[in-house]
Amino acid sequence: MSKIEKALERARKMRHEGQEQAEGYRPSEVSRLQVGDPAYTKTKVMSLDRCHLERHRVMTLMDNPEIMDYYNLLRTQVLQKTRHKGHNTIMITSVLPGEGKTITAINLAVSIAREVKQTVLLVDTDLRHPKIHDYLGCDAEKGLSDYLQNNVPLAELLVNPGIAKMVVLPAGRPLHGSTDILGSPKMEKLVEEMKRRYAERYVIFDCPPVLSVPDALVFSSYVDGVILVVEAGRTTKDQIRKAVEVFEDKNIVGLVMNRGESGSRGYYY
Repeated sequence: MSKIEKALERARKMRHEGQEQAEGYRPSEVSRLQVGDPAYTKTKVMSLDRCHLERHRVMTLMDNPEIMDYYNLLRTQVLQKTRHKGHNTIMITSVLPGEGKTITAINLAVSIAREVKQTVLLVDTDLRHPKIHDYLGCDAEKGLSDYLQNNVPLAELLVNPGIAKMVVLPAGRPLHGSTDILGSPKMEKLVEEMKRRYAERYVIFDCPPVLSVPDALVFSSYVDGVILVVEAGRTTKDQIRKAVEVFEDKNIVGLVMNRGESGSRGYYY
């Protein structure tokens, strides 16, 4: 029996015996288990609150097909520009704080995880003001900062947020002096390992705003591409130009215009 068949058989057994919660699976996720979906045995599996996700505009359980279409379009464009080149490490940053980079990173990761051929690892590298755990509503007492500073094994830090084919590495506790930490050889080696370990996996990094602190510029040298998030009606052309100039020798995959006046919800990507 193959590993996939064993995983499916295990899921069926758990469903019949009513042991979903004991193993960290939710019934809704077990029933959606498909061939090719990983069975998490070491990674912590969490059951997230639907209302919390919807309040924070996380696409996981979002019912609005228009919003899903925007992110799926973004996913398609990213995959078309990167997959044939073997580029699978993408940094998402913004020009200024508060422009929606974190929700863009999360929802892009969710959309990629739903794509048949791909898995995704979402990493919170905004060590100054980590937000991914807040948006997802999950525990983040430990994370990337603990790996970099205290050598805590990654296996103890990774979380599956109840979404098939998606794993999250939270930032952990906020840190001062994050530029030096992100620029360390240990961080560079980690990104390279993440890139090479699984050929079908995309790694999405949520980084600090580029015009606020130097973290994003330092980190951009490790990744295959950069996505820049700007807020419609707030970010000026001059600010966008300066941000692009910062990454002049880097691969800018594209710009995401957030909070534009398109559709009933007021989002445009």
